[in-house]
Amino acid sequence: MSALVKRSKRQPRKKDATTAPVAEDTTQKQKQAKPAGENKEDTTQTERKKKAAGTSSAKIAGKGSKLTTVNPEVEKAVEKFVKHATESGGIDALRDESRTVLEFLPAPNTYKKFASNPDRNRFPEIQCLDETCISLEQTEPSTNTYIHANRVKLEKADRPYILTQGPKENTIEDFWRMIFQEQCAGVVMLCNYYEDGVQKCDEFFPTENGGYKYYGKMFVNNKKVDHLDQHDIYTLEILPDGCSNSILTRLAHCTTWPDKAVPSSGRMVLRLLKWMQALEASAPVAVVSGAGVGRAGTYIAIDQVCTRLFKGIEVSVKEIAIEIRKQRAHAISNELQYFFVYSTVLDYIRAKIPKYHNVVSKFYNELSQAI
Repeated sequence: MSALVKRSKRQPRKKDATTAPVAEDTTQKQKQAKPAGENKEDTTQTERKKKAAGTSSAKIAGKGSKLTTVNPEVEKAVEKFVKHATESGGIDALRDESRTVLEFLPAPNTYKKFASNPDRNRFPEIQCLDETCISLEQTEPSTNTYIHANRVKLEKADRPYILTQGPKENTIEDFWRMIFQEQCAGVVMLCNYYEDGVQKCDEFFPTENGGYKYYGKMFVNNKKVDHLDQHDIYTLEILPDGCSNSILTRLAHCTTWPDKAVPSSGRMVLRLLKWMQALEASAPVAVVSGAGVGRAGTYIAIDQVCTRLFKGIEVSVKEIAIEIRKQRAHAISNELQYFFVYSTVLDYIRAKIPKYHNVVSKFYNELSQAI
């Protein structure tokens, strides 16, 4: 696979005066008539999506869609991965791998922006690296440019990721400034607002279809809601105050991934990855969890391992995890999440290439006993 393709700016949507609310901070549904052409997607975006759909051969396929033929390079990469996971020392070897990853500290180890903005950090123990920290544009002299979010660019990835904490009440406006500034095609939210009595995220977007709200100077308009089996999809219009062009971004909210743990099945994550890969090619995706490290880091690690393997690229979970941690400190927070990367990828392999079914099932049994 070629190196990361530099994205071009997504085409903004023209602001329509009939869609703007007259009152600030309201959750009232919009009652204005939809302007002509409101639901039509930008032509350039549509062309990019059609082009992207025909260029990638490594999209995460749906549940049950087995490969009838396997490219020799894919077969080689998958076989090596399966052997490493199931034969090269077994669970004990993977446990040693996880220790190496969890003990890794990125260099340069500087967190000056984080230290200077304690009220904007949800958890004081989760530091944000200066080197990859997103810098918000300073629209006014008093505007703060810091947000607890890191840009993660992986060598063979089709798109950059942004890993970020659950927005706080005083950082919701900053979050939407970032989404607009970085032209994010999507947001993946992996946490609930409260978990085990601890607030992990403030409510940062209107959840009702047709609802809208101003967060400071950022207008967020919920244009559509799709309720799926294990996650909800929101189509959101984002518009800064005083700007005539808005963007659309899609937000997927998954509520079944417990904090510091893993879901009961990796299939839910694979479905979410399939949805994400259908978004505009090369545009950034923001991944949100409570601290923006454990679940968020695990999610993009699974994405990268699956994608690389089925492009015929030999892959190491340890190397990918360390590559992520170099850019987002603390990413993949514990041994259980590290094991979940392996188990989900192996589950995907088992579903796609039936000959690996028995060996993967054996691994699952060993893993369940080990944890």
